[in-house]
Amino acid sequence: MVNKNYCMSSYLTFRYIENPDMEFYEGLHHTGDMPFPEDRKVAVRTAQDIAKAYKEAFEAKEKEARLGILLSGGMDSACLAAFMKPGTDAYTFRFLDATFSTGDMERAKLYAEKYKLNLHYVDINWEVVQRNLPALMKMKGAPVHSIEPQIMEAALQAKKDGVEMMVAADGSDLVFGGMDRMLSKDWMFEEWVDFYTFLDPKRVLRNPVSLNEVYERYRMPDNKIDYLRFIDDIFAHESSASYCNACITAGMKYTPFFDPSGMVKMADPLDLKRVRRGESKYLIRELFQLCYPELPIPEKVPMPRPVDIYFKDWRGPQRPEFRRDIDMASLTGNQKWQLWCLEQFLNMHEPLRIGYTTGVFDLFHIGHLNLLRKAKEQCDYLIVGVSTDDLVEYKGKRSVIPFEERKEIVGAIKYVDEVVTQENMDKLSAWKKYHFNVMFVGDDWKGTDKWNKIEAELKEVGADVVYFPYTKGTSSTLINETLVRLREENK
Repeated sequence: MVNKNYCMSSYLTFRYIENPDMEFYEGLHHTGDMPFPEDRKVAVRTAQDIAKAYKEAFEAKEKEARLGILLSGGMDSACLAAFMKPGTDAYTFRFLDATFSTGDMERAKLYAEKYKLNLHYVDINWEVVQRNLPALMKMKGAPVHSIEPQIMEAALQAKKDGVEMMVAADGSDLVFGGMDRMLSKDWMFEEWVDFYTFLDPKRVLRNPVSLNEVYERYRMPDNKIDYLRFIDDIFAHESSASYCNACITAGMKYTPFFDPSGMVKMADPLDLKRVRRGESKYLIRELFQLCYPELPIPEKVPMPRPVDIYFKDWRGPQRPEFRRDIDMASLTGNQKWQLWCLEQFLNMHEPLRIGYTTGVFDLFHIGHLNLLRKAKEQCDYLIVGVSTDDLVEYKGKRSVIPFEERKEIVGAIKYVDEVVTQENMDKLSAWKKYHFNVMFVGDDWKGTDKWNKIEAELKEVGADVVYFPYTKGTSSTLINETLVRLREENK
């Protein structure tokens, strides 16, 4: 079933489309993760059990394919590296123009040296993200997680090196209690909804769809929530699907990726008291000490991605599906990624021609209506800037109808999709706010130095200028002069 509003809301809420029967567009099917069958998982009780399971899993896989590993500075991939044969290719992200990954890289180098892995650096920057994103979204049939472009880049590099299957420790947090914030307490229903929702659709979408029915499945009688089952059902699918999609899109010979931690399960219930005392993934901590007795246990950090840097100056989405009053300063880098990626996905499947025109629109008349009608005929979404009273006076004139009333009148016209305030005459600045494809203006400006310059500026950013003839014999000035004359005659 096609329901774009539901899919947008689900992606913002959970970072994936929770209902497998809902699609963004006709003929499009979004893909998910490929979990290892529960009945085939090996139950482990100690770090030694995990070591045995990992060793056997690698011995079996290495007979099938040439492996490569995504090696970070954390415990999880470090433990996997300890069971890979010497000479295995390992890939560590190196973020250009970002210093936060330095410690991660240094620890990854120590792990690779200890177990004689062939370490490669995968350079990541904004250009890499932009280059890989379209293929990832096409394969997934949906917007993607912010880690996917860089995982894909590593998989592409590994493929060139002859690697046939990528190894990653994505499931370790889920299996061994690594989500320390999620596990920090027994949650009340409403506070869990507020905590877990990645980006509330009501904050950013014009037609949000509530996803409360998903949360309601886990509500308990005492108004608490079965958050452990929620993590297993919801969080698990969102996380592993990102690795699957990146490796499949890169064209690895054997997909999905190989995750030994996803092939095991804890024989005993998770000891929440230990997790809440600061021992998240306590079994993996013990395994790390077995594998690296000479090294301190590293602090748990998520896979780095410089989204705060990427979106530092981003003004927000421009498509009509999004609200215009989004408080971008209140959003995290990852939330901005979600908005930006969703907009890119919509643009890929549903490109819109956004039009823009401006005016005083004083004493609204047929000439104004003709302009707006013609403009709407040439675009999918028409934004109209109404000049403020101060701007009108700056131009040496004075409006009869106050600004707020003029703005309301224009907004009531069926050809107008959005009304905005025009506070200055800088059209390039307006483009940076609204990202229109075409600007409409009266033909009395055509060929003037001023508009030749504006045309050139807008052309550089991919926007056209279309000139419309004014309706002859009709203008606000003429109407106003006529009213003044009639009033004088009737005195």
